[in-house]
Amino acid sequence: MARRPLLGLEFRARITRANGSAFIVMLQIIQKFTWRDGLFSLKSFVAAMLALFIAFRLNLSAPSWSITTVYVVSQPLAGMVLAKSLYRVLGTVTGALMSLLFVALFSNTPELFCLALAIWIGICTSVSVYLRDAPQAYGGVLAGYSAAIIGLPAALAPNLAFDFAVARCLEITLGIACGTLLHHVVFPRRAGDALRNALHATLPNMAHWAEDALHGQQAEAKGLADRQKIIASVVSLDSLRVFGALDTPAIRAIDDVIRLFEGKLLSLLAMLVSAYDRLALLHRDQPETARELQPLAERTAAHIAGSADAATPQQSLEETGGETALLAEIAARLPPPEALRSDPDAFLQRSFLLRLRDVLALWHEAVWLRTHITAGIHPPQTAAVPSLRPYRDPVFAILVGGISLLTILAASAFWILTAWPNGPTAVTYAGIICAIMGARDDPAAAAAGFLKMSVLGALIGGLYLLVVLPPLSTFPALVVALAPFYLVCGLFLSAGVPAVMPVIFVVGGLTSISNTMAYDFNVFLNDYLSYVVGIGIGGLALRLLRPLGTEWVVRRLTNGVLRDLARIAGSAVPETRTAFESRMFDRINALLMRLNPMVDAQRAVMQGGFASLRVGLNVLALRRDRSELPPAAVAAVDRALAALAEHFGRAARNRRALSPLPLLEAARDAVLALDITPVFTQVAESLYGIETTLRQHPGFFGLELPPQSTLSVEPVTA
Repeated sequence: MARRPLLGLEFRARITRANGSAFIVMLQIIQKFTWRDGLFSLKSFVAAMLALFIAFRLNLSAPSWSITTVYVVSQPLAGMVLAKSLYRVLGTVTGALMSLLFVALFSNTPELFCLALAIWIGICTSVSVYLRDAPQAYGGVLAGYSAAIIGLPAALAPNLAFDFAVARCLEITLGIACGTLLHHVVFPRRAGDALRNALHATLPNMAHWAEDALHGQQAEAKGLADRQKIIASVVSLDSLRVFGALDTPAIRAIDDVIRLFEGKLLSLLAMLVSAYDRLALLHRDQPETARELQPLAERTAAHIAGSADAATPQQSLEETGGETALLAEIAARLPPPEALRSDPDAFLQRSFLLRLRDVLALWHEAVWLRTHITAGIHPPQTAAVPSLRPYRDPVFAILVGGISLLTILAASAFWILTAWPNGPTAVTYAGIICAIMGARDDPAAAAAGFLKMSVLGALIGGLYLLVVLPPLSTFPALVVALAPFYLVCGLFLSAGVPAVMPVIFVVGGLTSISNTMAYDFNVFLNDYLSYVVGIGIGGLALRLLRPLGTEWVVRRLTNGVLRDLARIAGSAVPETRTAFESRMFDRINALLMRLNPMVDAQRAVMQGGFASLRVGLNVLALRRDRSELPPAAVAAVDRALAALAEHFGRAARNRRALSPLPLLEAARDAVLALDITPVFTQVAESLYGIETTLRQHPGFFGLELPPQSTLSVEPVTA
C-alpha cells in the first residue's frame, strides 16, 4: 500500500526533553512566577491548613489526606476547582460504596476480593480514558483508586470497614470543601473572565492567520503551526465554557450562544483552510487566474482584519457594507456552471470563489455572535445549537483498562504470596499509576518520572518526619514548619508543573500527620518501600503491556480519521456538519500536538489530517444533495460513496483496496451530463473536490497512483 510509514519521527516531546538540564528549566520556571502564582499558593496553603485544623478538631484518623486533597483540587480558575471538586466527591463516594460492597462479599476470600477490585479499577480506568479531557473523566479515575485506597485497608479489618470508609470520605470531602471555599471566595479567578478574554483573542488571531494566508505570504510549515495554535484555542473555548458556567452565572445564561459560536469558528476555520489551499493550487496550476484573483483575496483578508475587533452588535453591522461589495465581486467572477463541462480548470476557480464567499458569511456570523456574547445578551435570532463531539477511542480505553486490571492482579498476587503488611499500599499505588499514566503516549516513561519525583518526596518526607516534626507541640508551630514546603509546591502548581504532585502525595503519605504521631524510621522505610514497589509494578506493567509510544498513538489517530471517513461515506444516517468538524478538529489537534511541521514525514501527516476534513465535508454534501438527482445519477454517486467507504475502511486497517478514483470520475461525468441546476453543480463540485484531494495526498489516503499522476511538488492541504 502506498501509505507512507512514520519513520524517523522526532516528536516534540523528545525535542522538549533535550532542551537543557532540569536545573535550567527550573530557573526558567522560577523567573516566570507572578503575583498570581503567589496568591494561588497562599490560598492553597491556607485552605490546606484550615482543612488540617478542622480534621484535628474532629479527631479524624488521617488528616494528611485533607491536605493532599486540597492541592489535588486546587486549580488556577474557580470554575475548574468546582468541576474537579464535584467529580472528586462523586468518584470518592462511588469508590467507597464499591469498596464496602467488595468487603461485604469477599472479606474472607482475599483472592476474590482482589479480583473484584481489579475488575472495578479496570472498568473505571477505561471509562476515564474513553472520556479523555471531559471533567467527568476525573470522576472515573477517583472511583477506581478510591476503592483501592479505602477497600484494601478495610479488607484487613472488616469489622471496621464502614468506619474506615466514612473517615476517608470525610477527610477527602473536608479537603475539597476548604479548597473550593478559598479559591471560589477569596480573590477568585473566574473561568468566565478567562473565557471572555479568550473570545476577544480568538477572532483577531484567526484574522491574522487569514491575512497571511490569503496574501500568499505563508510557508507551509509555519501555516501548519499557526493552524495548530488556532485549533487549540478554539478547542480550549469549550473547556472554558464548561468551567465558566460553574463560576459565572452570566456565562451559564448564554451557554447556547457560546456553543453556537464555537460551531461557527470550526466551520470558519475549515473554510479558511480550504480557501487558502485552493488559492495555492491556483498559483501552481493556473498562475494567470491566480494573479487576477489575488487582489480579491487580499481585500477579503483586509475586511476580516478590519472587523475582528468589533465590540458591539452595532459595530458588526457597520461592517456589512464592505462585505456586500466583496460578495458582489465574487458573484461576478464566478465561472458559469456550464463552463464546468468544457473547462475542467473552471472547477478550481469556482471552488476558490465559493469558499471565499463562505468565509465572508461565516466570519460575519462569528463576529455577530461574539459581540453578543461579550455583551451578555442573546442575539435576536439564534440557530439550532450544534452538537460538539470530541473523538472517542473505545479500543484504546479497553486496552488501558485491561492493563490496569492485570497490574492490580499482579500486585495483589505479590501481596498475598508474600503476606507483606504494606502490600495494600503497593497495590493501591500500582492502580494509581496505571489509572493516571495509562493514557499517556509513553506511560512507562511517565511512571518512571513519577518514581523519580517520589524519591525527592521521600527525602523531604523523611526530613519532616524524623527531624522537623518531633519537637513541635502546637498547631501554629506545625503551620510554620509546613509552610516552606507547601508554599513552594503551590508556586510550581500554579506555574503548570504537574510533576510536583508526586512529591505532595509521597510527603503527605509518609508523614501521616495526625493527632497521634509515630516517629519510627522502620515504619517510614516500609511505607516508602511500598510506594516504590507499587509504582515499580505499575511502570513495569506499562512497559511490558504497552511498549508502543508516540508513533503508535499517531498511527491510531490517523487510522481513526480514515475510519471516520469510511463511516460517513458508507452510512445513510445523516450527521451534522458541526459534529463531524468538531470530532475531526479534535483529532487534528491531537495530531498537531505530537508532530513537527519542520520534519517532512510529519508535515505530510499534518497536511493529510486537514485534507481529510475537506474530504469529509464534501462527502457530507454528497449525502445531503444526492436525493435531488435522477435515479441513474444517484446510482453513480452511491457507487462512488461505497467505493470511498470500502477504500477508507481498508486503508485504516493497512490493507490494499481498489482505487475509488475511477468511480468518482464516472459519477462526476454522469452528473455533468444532466441539465445544469444549482444542486447538480454542487454535487459535481463535491465529487471534484474529493477526487482532487485524494490525488494530492495519496500516501495519507492509501492510494497507489501512477508515477505521472503523483505530484512532484510539496503538496498543499486540500
